Amino acid sequence: MKIKSQLNIFLIGVVFVPMLCAIALPLYHYQTRPDRILFSEYKQIRGNGCLPISKQDLSVLKQIVKTLPPKVEFMIISNGKEILFTNIAELKSQERFTTTALMFEYMNKTSDKYFYQLVTPPLEDKANKIMLISRISREEEHRHKPWWEKNIPELIFAFTAFELFCIAIILLLSKTITDSITILDKNTQKIASGELDVKLEYPKNKNNEITSLTENLDKMRLALKDNEERRSKFIMGISHDLRTPVAVIKGYTEALNDGLCSDPEQTKKTLEIISTKTEQLETMINTLINFVKLNRTEWMQQLKRQKLKPILEEFGQSSVTTGDIFKRKVTSSIQISDDFEVPLDRLLVQRALENIFSNALRYTNDGDEIKISAVQEKNKVSITISDTGIGIDQKDVERIFDMFYRGTNSRRESGMGIGLSVVKTIITSHNWDISVSSEKGKGTSFIITIEDKSENPAK
Repeated sequence: MKIKSQLNIFLIGVVFVPMLCAIALPLYHYQTRPDRILFSEYKQIRGNGCLPISKQDLSVLKQIVKTLPPKVEFMIISNGKEILFTNIAELKSQERFTTTALMFEYMNKTSDKYFYQLVTPPLEDKANKIMLISRISREEEHRHKPWWEKNIPELIFAFTAFELFCIAIILLLSKTITDSITILDKNTQKIASGELDVKLEYPKNKNNEITSLTENLDKMRLALKDNEERRSKFIMGISHDLRTPVAVIKGYTEALNDGLCSDPEQTKKTLEIISTKTEQLETMINTLINFVKLNRTEWMQQLKRQKLKPILEEFGQSSVTTGDIFKRKVTSSIQISDDFEVPLDRLLVQRALENIFSNALRYTNDGDEIKISAVQEKNKVSITISDTGIGIDQKDVERIFDMFYRGTNSRRESGMGIGLSVVKTIITSHNWDISVSSEKGKGTSFIITIEDKSENPAK
């Protein structure tokens, strides 16, 4: 039960238990006061058709009886013989004394125990002589107790019930809060000590605000664990990616040394690529250092809106040149508007695109095709990098973005299996989407979907 609900029950009890007692005690006295006899017996006697007084005279009698104290006993006698009403145990209604002398003889015999008082009510029916005789114990007459002393049993019962209720609720609250805080303390100590892999314990049968806090704490633990893993994987992926420009530089350098680029113009382009990759390598190292200092939120806030087309065109041209060297038929078609802008990190986007392209080079053969295309539909751009290579097994498609996962076709290749994981991290960090489709023996297509969610998107 929620702590708030328990407190509400306690507060309701504190308010309503005394209120119920305050209502019950007067109700008890009301039910037991002398005039209640009139109300109950009046219906029965009048129903039998033997009540010798009118309703109006009966109302006068009720008012008189109401003024009698609770301890007073009484009887109402008609014509000095017939008892109409009484709360005296040894007498019964409608009993006859036969004569007035017998009535006074009864009172005389009991006068040592009771003090009697006779009253003749002022009724309209003068012919019917009604007499109200009341009595009180002589011991009771001389006792003048305060109201609380006269109701000691009732007060003891009410006080005991109230105390038991308060004690029960307080014990329940104390146990609930103590148990919940103890569990919360143990769980916070686990997180403080860095035990993010250990699931936090919380009792599912004790659902309250504190255990709910423990559940949220466990969610925070999972988020911290996921964030830590993402950060670690991303840094490892970037570190792995440092090898890509090194490999390109090495490949072009060997091509020059082996005389593969005999044409002066081709040699010039090759040297330009080597220079570009060298600068890129230096920039990647600086980017990695800066990335370590930033968390994901801070990094996202530093993204700047940039035109996408120049980035894609530069990537396409570089890929076409690389394809010529590796004997692949690479085509590039960038059909998007010149003013299409989105928040992005230029270097990281280039890393993602180059990783996908490097994968396409690795899993295609000489003469295979690699197509790079970008099309725009309103404020959305779809970038597709497809190849006619060996394809990916269907069982591997769903896991190719997992860190260190290497599909069946890639196990014969060197590498750690983190290149596509870096791609996925970069794309999702930009709030973009990436999907893959592949058919064994026919090729693979990677599709990156970029949407401009600004208030005034580029047309």
